[in-house]
Amino acid sequence: MALPSVDLQRTAPRRWNERVNGICWLPRMIDKARAYDAGALGHYLFGQSPVDNSLLGAARLGHGDVLEAVRACADDAGVLAELERRSPGATARMQAWSARPGPFNVFVFNLVDADEGYTSGVFPSLLRALPANGIAELLRRAGPRSPGQTA
Repeated sequence: MALPSVDLQRTAPRRWNERVNGICWLPRMIDKARAYDAGALGHYLFGQSPVDNSLLGAARLGHGDVLEAVRACADDAGVLAELERRSPGATARMQAWSARPGPFNVFVFNLVDADEGYTSGVFPSLLRALPANGIAELLRRAGPRSPGQTA
């Protein structure tokens, strides 16, 4: 079944804990790649997300590999198979990453959950009081800088 592009200007990508073959964050990244390709990324990050970079670093892949895979494949399983073809062993490395994503990534998972309304309380209320792209801007600043980019 082909996955349609998600308009991330109107809705959130899949939650970080949704999995394909035991790999968390990848379905979310696939949604962001499809939205990026459709010009509907909104305030979400693709190519600048520190969590994307962490998962892709484990896989030994880049954002371009993901973008090309989503263009070529109709579903999550196909995207994963294409990523594995591009970097043999990527599936096992991403599964290991998913089992132990590290404290910074877990912190971001909690930020994302609060920002998207999956949690309640004072902290999520404060996050939702930020401008619409507040979390994305914080994460963009936490990510690697491109040549010539300043803080």
